[in-house]
Amino acid sequence: MRRSLHKRQAASTLDRALERFGKVLHHRSLRLTSERRAIVRAVIACQGHFEIDGLIRASRKEGISASRATVYRAVPLLIEAGLVQPTVLSGKQHRYETVFDHEHHDHLICQVCEKVVEFQFEAFEILQRELAAKHGFELIEHYHELIGVCSDCKREGESMRGSKRRPATIEIESHIRSGEVRGAS
Repeated sequence: MRRSLHKRQAASTLDRALERFGKVLHHRSLRLTSERRAIVRAVIACQGHFEIDGLIRASRKEGISASRATVYRAVPLLIEAGLVQPTVLSGKQHRYETVFDHEHHDHLICQVCEKVVEFQFEAFEILQRELAAKHGFELIEHYHELIGVCSDCKREGESMRGSKRRPATIEIESHIRSGEVRGAS
């Protein structure tokens, strides 16, 4: 029973997403082709952040071999329709995430393995609204990124300290100090 409810909700989300995308296409005198439908299905099914190549693979799993160019041309239309948004993950804007029917969230990013953890923290939201009002700003959008080292990478780094291997960064720093790196004075 739960499974059928989940399937109906997913179908309803897909139907609403296709309807919204169709309106954007109609406004631009474009058609909702089978390739574009497959791309929307793939977008709605995506979990987390994705690159366009991942979207191409997901579209092909839908049974449609949308060309790379078709997917690249569809992305700005998906953004306009409010189905996806480009994500700014430490300056790397080549990733996207599905935002249709998703709540706003922020990101924790591991600077070692690039793992991304999405989180919601109402205190951040309240604080940013207060700061904007205090300085006379109207917020349009924002990106919160907290960058650090995840527990897996931290554990791996701690285990490396106990080994005989020296991290490459220490070796590079010693070469820079001794002037052995090209261009160093």
